Amino acid sequence: MEFKYIAVLVGLVLLVFLLYKEIRRANRARLMWRILVNIIAVSCFVLLIVPIRYETHLKQNPDEIILFTDGTNPDSVSKLKGKKYALPSVDLKNEKAAILSDLSYFLKSNPNIRKLAIYGYGLNAPELEQLKGYQINFHPSPNPNGIIAANWPAKLKTTELLQVQGTYQNSGDESVKLFLKGLGKTVDSTVIEAKSNKAFSFKTAPKQTGKAVYELISLQKKDTLAKDPVPVQVGDQAPMKVLILASFPDFEYKFLKNWLYENQYPLAFRSQISKNKYAFNFLNLDSVNLNQINTSSLKKFDIMIIDEEELSAISPGEKSSINMAVNNGMGLLIKVAGSKALTTLSGKSNRYEVPLKGKTLNLILAEDHFKFNPLPLEQALFLKTKQNEQSVIIEASGKTIVNSTINGYGKILVSTLSSTYNWLLSGQKNDYATYWSKLLANTARKRHDIQSVNIIPQFPVVNQKTRIIADLATSDKVPTLKIDSFLLSPRQNMELPFQWDAFYWPKKSGWTNLQVNQTIESIYIYGKADWQALKNQEKLDGTHQFIKKLNTTEAKNKLADIVLEKEVSLWWFFAGFLLAAAFLWYEARILAVK
Repeated sequence: MEFKYIAVLVGLVLLVFLLYKEIRRANRARLMWRILVNIIAVSCFVLLIVPIRYETHLKQNPDEIILFTDGTNPDSVSKLKGKKYALPSVDLKNEKAAILSDLSYFLKSNPNIRKLAIYGYGLNAPELEQLKGYQINFHPSPNPNGIIAANWPAKLKTTELLQVQGTYQNSGDESVKLFLKGLGKTVDSTVIEAKSNKAFSFKTAPKQTGKAVYELISLQKKDTLAKDPVPVQVGDQAPMKVLILASFPDFEYKFLKNWLYENQYPLAFRSQISKNKYAFNFLNLDSVNLNQINTSSLKKFDIMIIDEEELSAISPGEKSSINMAVNNGMGLLIKVAGSKALTTLSGKSNRYEVPLKGKTLNLILAEDHFKFNPLPLEQALFLKTKQNEQSVIIEASGKTIVNSTINGYGKILVSTLSSTYNWLLSGQKNDYATYWSKLLANTARKRHDIQSVNIIPQFPVVNQKTRIIADLATSDKVPTLKIDSFLLSPRQNMELPFQWDAFYWPKKSGWTNLQVNQTIESIYIYGKADWQALKNQEKLDGTHQFIKKLNTTEAKNKLADIVLEKEVSLWWFFAGFLLAAAFLWYEARILAVK
């Protein structure tokens, strides 16, 4: 119970006691006056403890302050007149300005301030949220030079490529060379011309497993403009069990079988040598009876790869088992070679033939627009993607090579590409690995992670507030969250009970371990100077967007209606208490005796 309610309750008890004593007193002269004065005395006493507050509206010209944020040019603001304040991270050299360690607290402490003139790159999202209802004049600095957008996968499998994509903004008069450097050597580079914004995309195949930090280095002649870290974790490929049913053992199957074996995929391979006679290979896997495909045997595999001829040749019972397994989550990749569908499962995609000019095929991953090196192959068969289907691999002109459709809990992929081994023959091992890794990951049975961890902001920085969000499989117990030997206090999301979060202020940059119950997650803490151009551009764009949405376009000379909370002076209640007490004393000692 709050203290004010306790004080009111005690006052009521005291008043009841005093009124009882007054009513029971033998001398009943001036009884109504004594009751009234007792009420006044007790009320004033309680209001001395629990003061009365009220809101008042004040019409006056609102105060305006000048706020300097990152990117402010000291020379351009030196002649400004007014109250000048700056965030702690701003370097103004000889310019005098009061430092605001907490903007929100300062504004709440000064309710008369309703206007802000913001200079520099602006504020981040949490700081802007505190400015709703204020009149803001934004004087932005020029767009920052450097990487203003970047994206890369934080976690990779050993068979996947690291692809770093982004945009470099060069407003200078000289070109900039951008390098991706890792493990002591440059793995990719590009040149950013002067006065241009250029998208870049770097690719490399990590040679190691575990944690690594690549760098994006910006050079202008011999000057290093920036070194931005690109932390990556490379893990072993999850044991995805693959079943291949081939109508005959061609080169495509031979190379695929070898690649799956070398990359530690558990593989069962069955190829038909004559009617109802098969050859079997079991690699990284114990033998399984595959003479007759049934639901029980298919439960052991995450994905099946089969050509359309073999799918049409197997018995109806085996087709039914395959369809049931896909409904229950198994992935199915069907290789087709003709323009007419031979089975119901593979007939869901319409096909058409259009001979392409040239003897190479330029393929693109539809999801992330990853471009493969040209594949030495003449392709004439393509797929028409329906409304319930999704293109997975497309040709440069937009024609679909591989598409995907959902079937129950599983996926069915149909591919018209027959000779991906030509990449290997032409020395493009990375393209071959990327193609099959993406296809298998897209098709295979999905495993639900027990937990996932999300870090906000995208680039957690030393001594900056960082939010850790953990999604757990169960929500009945409070999870253990521990980082840098500090035990955090998680709070539960009331709408999503499986989600917990906690706040942390990192003490050092680099890799650190976050413990979520019994699981260890590695996260990377960035230095204050890392990715400055990107952060500044985000603040610049965010501040512009915030002001567009902000509906405070009042005239500068218009009086502001300021709501102030005031407190009734305690001297009034003190005086009332003294007068009431004096009357009761005078009545009891003087008037009652007469």
